[in-house]
Amino acid sequence: MRLRVAKKVYSQDFSEKEFNKALRKIAVKRPVSGLYVVTEPLFAAGIMEIYNYNELLQPYYRKKKQSLRVYGIAKNRDEAKKVVADIIDDAYRELGSIDIKGLFAEDS
Repeated sequence: MRLRVAKKVYSQDFSEKEFNKALRKIAVKRPVSGLYVVTEPLFAAGIMEIYNYNELLQPYYRKKKQSLRVYGIAKNRDEAKKVVADIIDDAYRELGSIDIKGLFAEDS
């Protein structure tokens, strides 16, 4: 599986240094303790999914042929839920609907 990081990544409670370090580790597929990622859904059901980043490094996900876009990062699941809420709020504000792919369309 190929992970693509969106140009505008949402985050919760990261210093700039921590944020950049986490994005670099994602780019080279290195484990990061306690990192959660908000992604587009793997399957047709849903608009976003939350994963423990290290779970995506497991052989099951590595064997998948599709790419997965990362919309946000957080230090725990509760903060990841806040990131999801922020993304949905921005989608409503900018597009008038919850078209998440439309919100990140310039990243394609």
